[in-house]
Amino acid sequence: MTVLLTGGMGAIGSWVARELVEAGHRPVLYDARADYTLIPDLVERVDVVTGDLLDLPGLVRTVLDRKVERILHLAAMMPPQAQANPYQGFQVNATGTVHVLEAARIGGVRRVVYTSSKGVYGPISGEHAHPTYHPITEDHPARPNSVYGATKLAGEHMAFNYVRNYELDLVILRFGSTYGPGKLGRHGIVGLHSRMIEAAMAGDETHIPQGGEQFDDLVYNADTAHAVVLACFAERLEQRVFNIATGAGSTLVDLARAVKTLFPRAVIEIGPGLDYYVGGGGYSVFDISRARKELGYSPRFPLQAGVEHYVETLRRLGLPPMGGAGT
Repeated sequence: MTVLLTGGMGAIGSWVARELVEAGHRPVLYDARADYTLIPDLVERVDVVTGDLLDLPGLVRTVLDRKVERILHLAAMMPPQAQANPYQGFQVNATGTVHVLEAARIGGVRRVVYTSSKGVYGPISGEHAHPTYHPITEDHPARPNSVYGATKLAGEHMAFNYVRNYELDLVILRFGSTYGPGKLGRHGIVGLHSRMIEAAMAGDETHIPQGGEQFDDLVYNADTAHAVVLACFAERLEQRVFNIATGAGSTLVDLARAVKTLFPRAVIEIGPGLDYYVGGGGYSVFDISRARKELGYSPRFPLQAGVEHYVETLRRLGLPPMGGAGT
């Protein structure tokens, strides 16, 4: 079976590629540029196509030439960049997703897995916010207030139209707040949790003015990748949209505690209160019972294990930590 990953060299895509290779597959990684930083040991075990999501003919050609049977669509413009350039953000994230769907239709692809985001829910309030954090289900109202969230939701709606029009086999995964190797350098401000870990590794101090009491559902990238692989091959699904996170809330103080078990001398100072992103508003805890039941998904990396695996991965791949975690 040939599986194509868009964004296959990214912070999450690289973990998906790794898991597919370990399962005996040779995935096709479709990415804007060939960057093996996160998969240096997989160079000979994957196929790479350098391409643009906005190049529909090139994408169709790849699907047809490679006889692709399943597409895992992870490529996207990240929230800070999309917010700074809404037009380009919409083109890459929304129009790019339609191109993936159209290529799947033309190529007779058996399944598309579309990775969406907590951003589709928008600001979280009431019983689902501080201090109760009642877990939100996939039926929670979708009211995105960011370019990224709006484009992800647009992609979901267009995907369901392909289901209705062409009976496309579709799975949508909505990720919680992710962290993992590679996110800091590629995702900007939303890599705050990764920045805390890498600053400690680099011997730098972390000073975050506020937000020590803010809970959020933090999920390690190897877990989100595992969910993607499960969604790729799951059979007899009753639902098509799944929350993917841990189902539990953690604070930056919890993260700091986990980091300091590995780096006891690390200086990590976090101010009190809520909203460490200042205006973020999307902090929440996910109900992941649907994914547990239908996909067989269960998070394998609670916070401490995730931090330990993160550090071990950087060292194994020979990647230097990026320091400087706030002022």
